[in-house]
Amino acid sequence: ISNIGDSDNLQDEIVPPDGIKDYVGGFNAFLSISFMDKLSLECEYLGALDEFEAGELSFDGGKEFQPETWNFELAYAATDRLEVAVKYEGGDDLGDFLPEDQYGAAVSYGLFENTSLSLEYLHGEFENDDERDLVTTQLAVEF
Repeated sequence: ISNIGDSDNLQDEIVPPDGIKDYVGGFNAFLSISFMDKLSLECEYLGALDEFEAGELSFDGGKEFQPETWNFELAYAATDRLEVAVKYEGGDDLGDFLPEDQYGAAVSYGLFENTSLSLEYLHGEFENDDERDLVTTQLAVEF
């Protein structure tokens, strides 16, 4: 990643109107393992290779930050239509932008061919001791 500051969410957090002084490179790794189409594990890491200068990020509190995040998901396909999953994700140098630790569970049910309904619950804890609880539902139709 040549400039992690251009990533989807982080680009909205750049404070100086003329952008950042120097591009900050990043590194991403992803691993997906499946066993008999019933059990799957996905792991992902994304991190800056250098620090953003103090004041360049809206959430840095005037300090140099080198943000990084990781995600682990374990899913079990109980039937052809029903899947349950647990998740843990976290990060460092995220301020109040993203939770330092977040965990939860999800369930997805295939209503029809190419149509599924999902429900997810996540509990997040931030570096500044704030907490949040998120409940998300999604109706997905594939074309």
